Amino acid sequence: MAFNDPHNAFVDLTDEAAAPVPGRPRLAVKDMIAVKGCLQTAGLAARADVRAAADAAAVVRFRRAGYAVLGTTRSDGAGFGTMTAAVANPTFPGRAVGGSSGGAAAAVAGGLADIGLGTDTGGSVRIPAAYCGLLAFKPTPERVDMAGVLPLSETFDVLGVMARDMGALSAAAPLLVDRWAPSDAATPPVLRYAAEELADMDPAVSEPFAALVARWGAGPMDNPVPYHSVAMAHSDIVCAEGLRVHEAAFARAPHLFPPVTASALAYAETVPPGRIASAYQTAAAVRAAWRQALGPGEVLVLPTLPMPPADRWAERVTVAGEDMPVTNANIRLTLTFNVAGLPVVVAPVDGLSMQFVAAAGADEWLLEAVAGLLAR
Repeated sequence: MAFNDPHNAFVDLTDEAAAPVPGRPRLAVKDMIAVKGCLQTAGLAARADVRAAADAAAVVRFRRAGYAVLGTTRSDGAGFGTMTAAVANPTFPGRAVGGSSGGAAAAVAGGLADIGLGTDTGGSVRIPAAYCGLLAFKPTPERVDMAGVLPLSETFDVLGVMARDMGALSAAAPLLVDRWAPSDAATPPVLRYAAEELADMDPAVSEPFAALVARWGAGPMDNPVPYHSVAMAHSDIVCAEGLRVHEAAFARAPHLFPPVTASALAYAETVPPGRIASAYQTAAAVRAAWRQALGPGEVLVLPTLPMPPADRWAERVTVAGEDMPVTNANIRLTLTFNVAGLPVVVAPVDGLSMQFVAAAGADEWLLEAVAGLLAR
């Protein structure tokens, strides 16, 4: 039976895609993650013929758990970007699918897969979940085996999963995390929000978010590190580490890299080593500050996006009166938690995509706490 992919979500397919077994959960895998025998292009023409020799460690876990691995799905080039414009949004036609794990998100949103497995460096699982109306889970990075994943930034990369409902997400999440131990979330979490973030949001997001905060009885907390002091350090490290991965291919054939990727790699070539060293110091300070700020039993709530999702072919948007590239806007509320290394659950609530953030290592508790909150 031929596999129908009306959203252009997939790069390559396995034999399992053409012969589905009824009742068996289906997995779509971002093509930065190795699936044995499948293309692993990372969205790059420079890697158009690269096939994985073996499954990534996470894919092995999903196979052992009974998932049918359908194939690899489209990504923004090398993971740089947040739009995956080649892929159509099954849920909201005309809207972008988000990125860089946009192909996996479209496969799930379109009913072609039950779980999308992606990578998240600055929001690349959470942003497509927001654009497609899905749930997502980004775990604490120290607990995740990244073997078999082509890195964008080894410092910030982490695997994540997307699903259409909490049941499917809760079944998939333990397959990402070492030594998963179910937690008792009977006691409601203490909800917090960073009040100063409201100023940097579009009113179409900030107003319903404020209503949610009031309804949930969330209390304000001080943001331990302002966003703008995190963003540049994150950008410098991601660009520098991405260049290390792709330096030889980029030097040999820069025309084979899409404009956003080429621009990021070219920028990295100009950054002085001292600035990169400073960026690592900033990232370490951000990580320490956030890991101290959120205590046991606390959950930070905030939107996934600071503005309504952008159209598929949009290049720039205006947020809080500031004109900026779409990618810069998309990652404003997500990248901090890659730097901090905190677990995050994303879920649609009253028309908004919301992030729920907990202390490092509290992955199990966070997932169960969010499930309880959404069931209220």
